[in-house]
Amino acid sequence: MKTPLMILILLLATSTKAQVLIQAPSASPAEFKKFLQENPTTRSYGDVQIEKLQQAPEQEQQMFSLADLSPTEIPQGLETLNRLNQQSALSALSLQFLLDLTLKWQSGKTSPQIESSVKTLHCKFSLLQDESSPTACRVESVSLENLKKLNPWMKALAVESQIIPLEENRHLRLVPEAAYHFTLISDSHTAVSFYGTFAQLLQQANHAQALVEGGCGGFQSQIDDISLSLQARVFFTPSCVQATNQADEETEKSWVQRNKKWLIPTAAILVGGGIYALKDKKVIIDKPSFK
Repeated sequence: MKTPLMILILLLATSTKAQVLIQAPSASPAEFKKFLQENPTTRSYGDVQIEKLQQAPEQEQQMFSLADLSPTEIPQGLETLNRLNQQSALSALSLQFLLDLTLKWQSGKTSPQIESSVKTLHCKFSLLQDESSPTACRVESVSLENLKKLNPWMKALAVESQIIPLEENRHLRLVPEAAYHFTLISDSHTAVSFYGTFAQLLQQANHAQALVEGGCGGFQSQIDDISLSLQARVFFTPSCVQATNQADEETEKSWVQRNKKWLIPTAAILVGGGIYALKDKKVIIDKPSFK
């Protein structure tokens, strides 16, 4: 069971956040899109996943540490880069940094094999920044039609952190030998990630899990993220939009109402205890210097 303080914090925190809307697998995509347009403060589940791809401060810090490598350390740098890329999609800032870094690495004296790897990566980053940019590598124009047919639940494809809406009937210019971190994004299913070439991606049997199972009369949520679950609503039809955690949410709210006579004093005691613990303690706060 959640502790009283945790329940209070979760209810207060989520009350100020925008709602996240999940599309039930049986819902009309057109009605779902219209509902979002009519409720601008509500974000779709897919858009939340897209936002997460743009935020990678830890990854960026690790990438920046590669800047001071000597030419003899470039092989180790490539191993680190590939490992980090396999773990997660490269953010926009990481892509811009790596474009400059691989250009710098190309000027160093390395083995033919390392030189070829760096060249391939530089072409990859160049095309992700600007698909029309000329490259020294072999480039392939690929259609997304087959990927859409294999994964009809998709709404967008993320190539690293670059988002391609599948509503656009377009082709991508990719380096066929290069591995990319692909993310298949949906408003109704969990995101699916894959690291490899585009040809390998087409060979995958992607088993995405529906975020909810059931209908308006009764359903189960498959969301593991507690914070997201507290914000999320499921869209079945314009007249049926329900909280993913409706039963739990009502239970927690009614529990707080029933116990607020002692819950608020308890929270005050916890805060007061923290203040008392600092009594007679010397606290020093260093101001940041701007030199």
